[in-house]
Amino acid sequence: MKRPKRKKILLINDNTLCGEVLKSFFDRENGFQIIDEIATLSKLRLSNNVLHADLFLLSAGFPFEIIIPLIKFLSHKAPNIPVVLFNARNADQVILQCVRYGIKGIVWIFDSSSQLIFVCNKVLGGERCLGLKESQLELTATHHRKSNEYLNKITERELSVLKLFALGYSYKKIGEELSISPRTVESHKNNILAKLHLKSIKELIAHAIKNNLI
Repeated sequence: MKRPKRKKILLINDNTLCGEVLKSFFDRENGFQIIDEIATLSKLRLSNNVLHADLFLLSAGFPFEIIIPLIKFLSHKAPNIPVVLFNARNADQVILQCVRYGIKGIVWIFDSSSQLIFVCNKVLGGERCLGLKESQLELTATHHRKSNEYLNKITERELSVLKLFALGYSYKKIGEELSISPRTVESHKNNILAKLHLKSIKELIAHAIKNNLI
């Protein structure tokens, strides 16, 4: 009996080890084959395999300033070939922008290999498969951005103090842990409260938990 034709994957990835693992994995999967691996936009522009692929598998490990031009190029050059983003870590603004620029699937870093195959099959069937609805993704991305904004307001030492307060440590215990005086601990606490416009340790800990600061 004739075996079904394998779907061709163009892998866009700059991590050699990750590429080798994916190639080995897809070699064992009857329905797919990786026809090429490309690490830069310049090489992607020159590749003859762009229009021969059935699916683009794009690493989420690229920086924002690289990943968005990659997606834009693919959507312009081959608008009918779906893009799946793999190894996505956080539902942040970068991932949300990737969705808005046209990716059809996301494989999160905690997903299994079977989920990778599931997502690939879904997008090849014309469906979107993001793991989260776009509305949920947007809410999560906005929350993630706000967390980063708060973190940018406080120093690393202040964050260390905040984490120890959240564990129930006293001023003296925090001072011993960080090799600073209790008075310095209090100064750090007052600075954090002022920067985040809060009034008490209780408010501070609740705020930190709510915004994923600790």
